Amino acid sequence: MAYENSKLTSLQDIQSDLTDIINTIYDHPYVDGLEKKQIVKDKLEIFICEQYKIIANDKRNFAFMIAKTSNDLASKLFTDCLNAEINALENLNIFAEAMNIDKRKMESYEPLSGCQAYTNYLTKLAVYGSDAEILTALIIDLPVWGHNCDKMSSALQKNYGFDKKSCTFLDSFATPLPKEFTDKSKELILSSVVSSYDEKTIRTAARLILDYEILFWETIYKHSTINQ
Repeated sequence: MAYENSKLTSLQDIQSDLTDIINTIYDHPYVDGLEKKQIVKDKLEIFICEQYKIIANDKRNFAFMIAKTSNDLASKLFTDCLNAEINALENLNIFAEAMNIDKRKMESYEPLSGCQAYTNYLTKLAVYGSDAEILTALIIDLPVWGHNCDKMSSALQKNYGFDKKSCTFLDSFATPLPKEFTDKSKELILSSVVSSYDEKTIRTAARLILDYEILFWETIYKHSTINQ
């Protein structure tokens, strides 16, 4: 089957097409509940333990991506992602300590499928997806995740007695992606998209990663409001 050449010149049109999904994540009732102090503090344990499981899997995901790719630029970008996950785990431990959650508890925690769907989809991309699909998903989703982390950090410090250090995990994601990482990722993506089929696959990856992001927030909200 022949495919037409792609006319994709930037990722902005993909992001624009996903505005409704992104706004749904921005306006999610979980973050709103924290801002209004409607979620019991103890329920933050769910968020922390789910993140522990996600990061543990994402570390393996990025290590696999590094081993799989033959593109030097992609290897460098995925290495940056792996290092970010390692740092995130260290910062999560600080968050956990503020909640008196030890490593044994995080390791023995039984994860929720809706929260883990995101990282499991990233595993699928790592195994079967192209470098362009993976990087598109990351470039589109990480700023959205960071936006909610920023709002969470503010809410936790204002309403739940957390200090700035305890929220380092959230604040690290709230920081904009490094410009070099973003520019190089876009360069690789655009150079890889040579047909309408290539464009379709990266659009699908971007949409699905955001769908799984919504599922994370919906699941965490449901289980954080049960028996309050």
